[in-house]
Amino acid sequence: MTFVGINGFGRIGKSVFIQLLGHKTLKLKAINAPNFKLENIASYLENDSTHQYSKNWSIEIINESTFSINGQVIYLLNNRDASLLNWKSYDIHYVIDSTGAYLTQDKCSTHNVDYVIMCAPPKDNSPQFVVNVNHEKYNGEKIISNASCTTNCICPVLGFLEKNYGIQKANFTTIHATTASQNTIDTNHFNNRTSRSIINNIIPHSTGASKSIKVLLPSLDGKVKGTSLRVPVSNVSIVDLNVTLNENTNLEELLKNMEKSGYIKVNKRDLVSSDFNTTKVPSIIDAHASMQLDVNEFKLMIWYDNEWSYSAQVVKLTEHIVQHNIQKNNYNHPCFIENYKFKDKKVIIRVDWNIPYNKENFTMNDNFRITSSLKTIQYILDQKPSYVVLITHLARPQGNGYEEKLSLKHFLTQIQSYFKESICFLKDGIHENSLELLQKNKHIIYLCENIRFHQEETQFSKKDLEDNNVVQLFNQMGNIFVNDAFGCLHRKHMSICGFKGSQRVIGYLIHKEIQCLDLIQKNVNHEKILAIIGGGKMDDKLALLEQLSKKIDGIYISGGNINSILKNKEYRTYIDSIQDNKAKIYEMNDGLSSEDLNNKCTYYHSRDLPENKNFFDIGMQSIIELNAIIQHYDIIFWNGTLGVVEHDLYKYGTQTLIELLKKSGKKIVIGGGDTACFVNKFEHNFYYVSTGGGASIDYISNGSLVGYDYF
Repeated sequence: MTFVGINGFGRIGKSVFIQLLGHKTLKLKAINAPNFKLENIASYLENDSTHQYSKNWSIEIINESTFSINGQVIYLLNNRDASLLNWKSYDIHYVIDSTGAYLTQDKCSTHNVDYVIMCAPPKDNSPQFVVNVNHEKYNGEKIISNASCTTNCICPVLGFLEKNYGIQKANFTTIHATTASQNTIDTNHFNNRTSRSIINNIIPHSTGASKSIKVLLPSLDGKVKGTSLRVPVSNVSIVDLNVTLNENTNLEELLKNMEKSGYIKVNKRDLVSSDFNTTKVPSIIDAHASMQLDVNEFKLMIWYDNEWSYSAQVVKLTEHIVQHNIQKNNYNHPCFIENYKFKDKKVIIRVDWNIPYNKENFTMNDNFRITSSLKTIQYILDQKPSYVVLITHLARPQGNGYEEKLSLKHFLTQIQSYFKESICFLKDGIHENSLELLQKNKHIIYLCENIRFHQEETQFSKKDLEDNNVVQLFNQMGNIFVNDAFGCLHRKHMSICGFKGSQRVIGYLIHKEIQCLDLIQKNVNHEKILAIIGGGKMDDKLALLEQLSKKIDGIYISGGNINSILKNKEYRTYIDSIQDNKAKIYEMNDGLSSEDLNNKCTYYHSRDLPENKNFFDIGMQSIIELNAIIQHYDIIFWNGTLGVVEHDLYKYGTQTLIELLKKSGKKIVIGGGDTACFVNKFEHNFYYVSTGGGASIDYISNGSLVGYDYF
């Protein structure tokens, strides 16, 4: 299932919305409708002056910004500025923009989303695609246009005629229904004739279809010209197409062959415009109104519902690009979750719910890792498996057995809140007792106790696959294994690499992580990349710095790393040694320092830092310089905070960077770990926040992970 958002809730937005309800592969997750009050949603959807459609739904308002239709939760956003719409926080990667206000690459790129489909002709050279015309030429473009409603009507017909008969020349007039941009009475705006009353007039108007035709069908450039008339009907338009063909045919044969196309409909009844309301086919030829004018010359009258059929075309185009991108972005990986069926399967799901929490009352401080895995779990649950067993670790137990303070039982109530199905807790972990409960199969969801209570988890080796009892029991818990624990993929643990069966599946989270980190690891778009490397552990950054310096354009070193460089000659020598690689190296040069976190802090430049003091936060001069550096790059990869953010005095540098990055307009990728936990406390529109600090570093450094290579 792919989550979709709609920007704009007018005639097209509403029509797309209704057609997406219950869609098999596209799931509507959010709409942006400024000034729309959710209390009116039922009335707006159920009542329509034009269209008749099934209203077999139940609408529930959950709160002022959330409602559900037949249990499908949808969020209402309310902002005219696309840069402030954080679509990705709702796991939305495709936005259908029906506002008519975002019709250029620059404007559409302000959406915090991967793909935008414009519902109008673009005002720049944005690529245009129309289903059954040139949709097969789509090749992963991020921002595209579905052209106009008239284009979606006439181009399938022109394309068919050009392919099968050849077109010498053609002209058309679209007799178009009124639109929301027109006036019911005369106004004093004289930009064009649409300032005159639509109720009283037939209004000549231009059409964008002429320009789109030569883009969609280049062989017809210069051969087709068109104009438009606006008429006082609320919906349904008709194209009067006059065309001269190269090859001999007659009207009867022509209509017969066009009907065989599967996407052009021929109407043989005496119908009028309102009879075509709420039809999905964009090209309906009126057989009785069409005629043969001369040898190979024809007048074709083509009906189209300029709202409903156009919206249907938008949905079809979205389906196509989603499927194309799934196939492309999966790297054709055979283990991707959408390549498997889970009905009646016994499913083991490895998640990474190693959450930060308050150790006194066991409340979660951050639920990011849990919510990031819900898409995979829900996808499986929707297919009605026999059951799913959720397996995760929590922290690092000191011994080789149960530890009360690290038991997952403390979080059962909080975890249960994410599921409507009751969760059964397997308190004995990987054990015969757990297998017995699974065999009784009285629940759909089971949560296994902290997997690290078993020493086999962290001390796993290949020989354990054959002779270790715990490993054998682990394999008996299910017949299909799904890994969605990206944060653990760099560890060769039992629950990562110990499933012996052939059905091993990669979940949505891992797929998304690899895809986003490949922006840096592979950089196929040849964008300029800056890495901001903070944190306090210089040792675990050396391999990352070495690899990054060879493949990206800039590295900014900050945080506690600077203390290591300033006070250890070996680190200084190491940093100097990578200066000759591809990346330009920048360093934080001032900050707040002290002997320790309990003493008074003092501002110092790095050259003046006393031996007995360390930097605990970045300084204002460095922040200003870093902001200027950021402007020269396309992608910013940030791993490691700039200061000790757990301390109120030393968190401001990192907070300031978050605000600067939010305003930068750059593609921001956060490398997980403590950085992700801190960043997620703030509203942001960052491109991606990783769930795995160590895993993201290892993948970017080496281009592989032991748990990912296992598939």
